[in-house]
Amino acid sequence: MNNFFQLRLAKHQKKMMKYLRYVLNDHFVLVCLFLIGGIGFYYSNWLKTLTTPFYIGGIILSLFWLICLFIGKFATFTQAADIVFLLPKEKEIREYLQHAFRYSCVFPFLFLSLACGFSMPLVVVTTGQPFSFYFIYLFILCCLKSSQLQLKRVEIFRIEKKELIIWKIFWILTTSLILLIGIYGWIWAGLLGAVAQSSIYSFFLWKKMSYHLDWEKMVQVEEQRLHQIYQFINLFTDVPEITSRIKRRRYLDPLLQKVNKNSGNTYFYLYARRFIRGSDFSGLFLRLLFIGGLLIASMDDVYFITAVGMLFIYLIGFQLLPLYNQFRYMTLVQLYPIKETQKKQAIQKLLFWLLIITAGIFGLIGAIVLDGLDKIIPMVGYLLLVSLFIKIYLPTRIKKMME
Repeated sequence: MNNFFQLRLAKHQKKMMKYLRYVLNDHFVLVCLFLIGGIGFYYSNWLKTLTTPFYIGGIILSLFWLICLFIGKFATFTQAADIVFLLPKEKEIREYLQHAFRYSCVFPFLFLSLACGFSMPLVVVTTGQPFSFYFIYLFILCCLKSSQLQLKRVEIFRIEKKELIIWKIFWILTTSLILLIGIYGWIWAGLLGAVAQSSIYSFFLWKKMSYHLDWEKMVQVEEQRLHQIYQFINLFTDVPEITSRIKRRRYLDPLLQKVNKNSGNTYFYLYARRFIRGSDFSGLFLRLLFIGGLLIASMDDVYFITAVGMLFIYLIGFQLLPLYNQFRYMTLVQLYPIKETQKKQAIQKLLFWLLIITAGIFGLIGAIVLDGLDKIIPMVGYLLLVSLFIKIYLPTRIKKMME
């Protein structure tokens, strides 16, 4: 089973590496560096305003760490065909799941190491403890995450739902208590509690693995996990495993009816209809619009408000660019007696209106937050970026996409 798991793992990693080069492109890396720098700057300035001990910091840290503990799921790499072909090997599959558990710990532990390092300055301000306690807090978080993954592993066995709910509630309550004790009380008591929780879950949940596997649930959980990964990758490139959902959305029909029904607006109508009724592009637009507006509303510096708004306007435009190739392989569209240049004009027109709407919303939020003449600066920056994106960047990018 060890060789079988390694084979599945190698196949999965090969596929992820193929998509990774599309995700970690220059634009995404640049945006991440900008966001990390901006968050770090505000975080540093906020810490300077605090005094030790900062009692509310313990609650903030506990909630932050509790949320971080839910990052990372149990990966089994199982497939639908396994229900038939691996059923005779059900007793041996437990060894396979043990390897899967070890692998599933890797990413969450790495993420927790970063999250813990990010939050340690607040821990120092809150408790007055030295930064060297980082490794103790990290060990506590890893123990708590180990318990959660053990709970995720036992979910794919045929155990009663009531019993599973009790274990989940017990994990949330004990985890919250351990985090609060580690910050407000004695850190060694928190460490002892985390080790005890991990040992209890390991001992009792291991016995539950003697139950029969719920093969259909195991495959379903794995498919849901992979679907979430592919949804993220789909923001950067087309993924065959993702099929977009189409919704009627009758309440948006008046927007489509405003488009003149003539040959000059053929592609514009198709792109607008695809954007409105497709859940992928419209959902992406609304999510970035919401996150960007929320970040702008939480700031009070005109330059950061301008920079963050411009960043999200660029992100929205960049992520909506794949709309251009949506009808590339449709035979009926290729038979239209329409010039190819109309596609370029149509995508420019659609993105122009979407980015103008975004700039208007961001500019309005900035005007509410800022005072005096500073209200005007963000809107000017946003409109300037929209103009540069539509007139210069978009034609260059489309030309590169068609090469």
